[in-house]
Parts: sequence; C-alpha cells; structure tokens
Amino acid sequence: MVKINDAVIQQNPNPKIPLAAVLSFRTDKSVSVDVVLISNNHKKEISFTSGCDPVAGLPIIGMRADTTYEVQVQVRDGSGNTTTMQTMHYTTPPLPSDLRNFPRFEVTKSEPNNMEEGFIIVSVRRRMVNRMIWMSKRQRRFLNQWSLLAALDMEGKVVWYYEADHRIAGVHKLQNGNLFFHSMDYRSFEMDFLGNIKRVWYASKRPAGPVEGGISIEAESLHHQPHEMPNGNFLAMTANSREFENYPTSDTDPDAPHGTKRVVGDRIIEFTAEGDVVWSWDTFDHLNPYRIGYNTFNTYWHVRGFPHHVDWTHGNGVTYDDVNGGVIISLRMQDAFIKIDQDTGEVIWILGTHDGWEKPFSDKLLEPADPNIQWTWHGHNPRVSNEGTICVYDNGVFQARPFTPPKKPAEIYSRGVEYLVDEKKGIVEEVWASADENTEDKVLSWAMGDCHRLPETGNMLVIDSTCLPKGPELSWQGAVTTNDLSWHEWDRNSWHMSDFAQWGRIRQYRRNSARDIVFEIVVRDPDDLVGWEVYGGLHTPDL
Repeated sequence: MVKINDAVIQQNPNPKIPLAAVLSFRTDKSVSVDVVLISNNHKKEISFTSGCDPVAGLPIIGMRADTTYEVQVQVRDGSGNTTTMQTMHYTTPPLPSDLRNFPRFEVTKSEPNNMEEGFIIVSVRRRMVNRMIWMSKRQRRFLNQWSLLAALDMEGKVVWYYEADHRIAGVHKLQNGNLFFHSMDYRSFEMDFLGNIKRVWYASKRPAGPVEGGISIEAESLHHQPHEMPNGNFLAMTANSREFENYPTSDTDPDAPHGTKRVVGDRIIEFTAEGDVVWSWDTFDHLNPYRIGYNTFNTYWHVRGFPHHVDWTHGNGVTYDDVNGGVIISLRMQDAFIKIDQDTGEVIWILGTHDGWEKPFSDKLLEPADPNIQWTWHGHNPRVSNEGTICVYDNGVFQARPFTPPKKPAEIYSRGVEYLVDEKKGIVEEVWASADENTEDKVLSWAMGDCHRLPETGNMLVIDSTCLPKGPELSWQGAVTTNDLSWHEWDRNSWHMSDFAQWGRIRQYRRNSARDIVFEIVVRDPDDLVGWEVYGGLHTPDL
C-alpha cells in the first residue's frame, strides 16, 4: 500500500501553454504513475517512471480544449504494490476566440486508421495583407511579436499550444524530448512542453544586442530551421555579409550596370550546448558569389536589420544525414540542395538545376536518372528519412535562372518531393511527389513549407505554407487574377503575393502513386483579414 497525500491537478502556471496541466501529490516512497484521462469523446493515457517527482509536479499534456476530463491515477511502488487515487475532474480552457490571435484549424479529412500514430507539431505565423516594406510600425509589430507552436492529434484537434511573443521559424524536437527553435530576432530556444525555457542562445552580432542569461554564439544571425546532431551538438544557419565590387544590380536585366554591393551569404555552423562553434562552412569560401538567382535583390534582409544588403544564398534549411553522414543545406536563391563533407569541407553533391554552374561545381551536379526530371525551384528545408531518401519542399517559383525569363505565378505550383540519391554513381531519382501538372487541388505556396517521410507507415507529411487564394477567390469579381501577379516585391505597379491573404494546408498522404490523402487541415482566416503561414513542422509519436 502506498500512502498518498495532497493530490491535486491544476492548470499549468505558465499562461503561454494553457492546455497543459500539472498533477502533484506526496507519497511515502518512490512510485511510477499511470494517468488515464477520459471525456465524452477523448481518452488519453500517460505513464511516468519512478524517476519522476510527483511533488515537483507531473506534466499532463495532450488534452483537448474546453473539455472536462475524469482523471484516474494509479501509483505503483518498487515491489509492485499499487494504489488507486480517488477520481478527480479537470476542465481545460477553450481556445482563444479572437481570430487575429489564434488561427482556425479546419479539419477536412481524418482517417486515423490509415495515419501515422502520434501528433503533428506546426509552427504558425501571421501577417497583415501587405508587403513587408510597406507595413506601418504597428503592422510590423503585429507580424513580428506573435507566433504559435501547436500540436494536433490524429483527429486534427489542438491538444497543446505555445503562444510566443516573437516570430518563430522552424521547430525541431530534441533527443531529450524538448523543443528547439529559432526566433526572427536571432535567438535559439530550448523549451519543455510546459513552456519552461531551458536554454537560450543568441547571435553575438545580432542588431538587438546581447540576451541576459543567454549563451552567445559567434555569429551575425541564427535563422530558419535548427537541427540537433547525433553527438548532441546543434546545426544552424547564420547569415553574414561581405562587400563585392562589380556586382550585378538586377536579376532581370543583363545589361544593367554593375556596382558595389553588400552581399548576404550563409555560414553553416555546428555549436555545442556551451555555445562554442566547433565547425563552420561559409558559402562565400566555397561557392561563386556572383551566381545570382531570382529574388536576389528582394526586400528580405532590408526588413531584418541589414538594410541595403542583397540576398545571395538565402539558406533556409540544414540537416545532418544520419544514414550516410554529411550535412545537407538548402539555398533558396541558388535553387540547390548541397551536401557537404564535414571532415574536408568539400561539396559532395549538388541537387538542382544544372543551369548556371561552372567548374568545379558543375562536376558535383547529380545527374537525373530520368532526363525529364522536374527540379526543385527555390526549395525549402531538406529532411533525411530513415531509409536515406531526401525529402524537400519545392516551392516551384520562377523555374528559371537569370536571365532566362521566369514562369509567371499562374504557371507554377508547389509540392513536397522525395529524392533517392546514389552518391557513388552521382545519380538522383525522384521517387514521390505530392502533386503534378494534373493534380486538381495543387497550390502555389511561394515560400516556406515542409515534407517528411514518416517512419512507421511510410506516409508523407506535407505542409503547404503560404498558399495563394485560388482563381476567383483572389479578388472580387475577378478584377485581379494570377496572371496579373509579379514576383517583384519592390514593384509598386504590379500585384505581389503579399497583397493577398495567404493560407496554409497540412496533409498526410499515403506514399503511393494515387497520393491518397488520409489527413488534411486548412489554416485560413474565414474573412481573409489575416494571412496565415504554416512555416513547417514535425511528427512525433508522443508529447
């Protein structure tokens, strides 16, 4: 018999994660704990080993909003003696009702029997319907000082969320179970599921200055998707700048005069928990800085603390290849995914269009198994599956290199793609994609996005991040169509994607030729007053 005293379940004291609760009690010995939560339409089971301390509190995570649960708790000591507590009841708060501060997750399909067991955690951001460079200070604050991490169960219900006061990019789950993410102001956070910030790292040269209590990383920025390596260190992308003379000033006019430019390129770093950079690889030292891409002269760095800088590489994802070794990076403006040998710093291969590469880089280009392969264009965030395939998001924009005329927004679509690379032969094969020319519900998601191959079912998780309204939804009575859209954010005389309310889509597909959809959520403002971005996400078997 185990003696139990002062048992109570109460809401998580951190208001940023209101759906979580904390169960606490006292016992006369070390115990393991089994918790069963039962409501009219949901059942949740959580187990804690004897190493957990019920006096400090046990996190109860995974409950649905605005739901009353019957809480059944059984404890067991080392001899196998069990005691069942008196049943308690707990009611979770509702989700926020203000659609400016919390998106609507509309479940359009859910087939739990055909899905990967577990939860999808997504990084969601909001924006005004306006281009960043034209935003007022209040609109910029609306964009930058809010974001959401949310966990969705297999029926698409929100069972956990973290409302942040800063804009979050990619999210990664660490080996210890905590979450790891970058913020737009060049900080990196480790946080547990009760919202306790365990560690904060920051770029030493960031415009906002040092972070009190934070760990300094020798860098100008920390951005996009972070990644934990098998050795416990972390990979991150950090942009830095150099000045170049005789640099192009246009990505559309080959005859435009050249001039002196401050150019932003990416340095990839591996750093320890203590903040020591133990490996780095700088694109300026290994690639041709004069190989510009479409959007090199966009507004990206102008609104992020580096005015009058051009965007040469726009690194937007880094991962370690657990299967074959090496670091894989995504460079949006180069239309390339590049694998690097950490020991030598050599480029192992380049996956992407062959246009515009010169020796020695042209020798590293992967040859397509099918000469009609569809390359990725301005892609995002590589992921390596358990089988060693490489999953990426292909935004599909431009579909050309300067100064070949690009395709118009109306002519392209976005997709998740899985590639198989034979490194010995230098060959790449596309083995699965979420859409093709004949897909009826294909979308244009012009930035961000994610693609994963899930380990148990082999299903594909694809997140379309910043989708444009379709056809007649774009504007009233068709006054503006996708044919009127331009890629150029500086151009006041044409329509840009940011002039319309964007929306996101989260899907899980069967990995077959029919691309059977087994799960779908649409994230969209019902009145198109707020634009929603589902930056990316991950799948986890548990919280």
